[in-house]
Amino acid sequence: MSGLLVAVVCVLALIVGAWAVAVVARDRRVGRPLLVGVGVLELAVLALVADGVAELVTGPRPVELATSIAYLVVAPLVLPAATFWTLADRSRPSPLVLVVACFAAMVVAYRAFLLFAVTR
Repeated sequence: MSGLLVAVVCVLALIVGAWAVAVVARDRRVGRPLLVGVGVLELAVLALVADGVAELVTGPRPVELATSIAYLVVAPLVLPAATFWTLADRSRPSPLVLVVACFAAMVVAYRAFLLFAVTR
């Protein structure tokens, strides 16, 4: 798994998460620009998942194969679920769900990178 791609996902997650915190601090609702940021982050996560699947198919297997596959399955689902939750709950603190999802995307990307680093 590409360390550069993991770093890109982590940096994007930090930026979008900080942006969502700013939206909450300013007592605003989620707007289109923040949703575009979440979409860009989701595209980066999908690229990371594609890289992980390609490595599973062509490269050596990680020691924790089932856990690695679980991370690859769950990773692209976190941000859309949080986005739907945020849009369904139109209260002012609802962007905090996006903050948690950005943090989760960052943790999942880094943890998947660590799992793929330990191969048989």
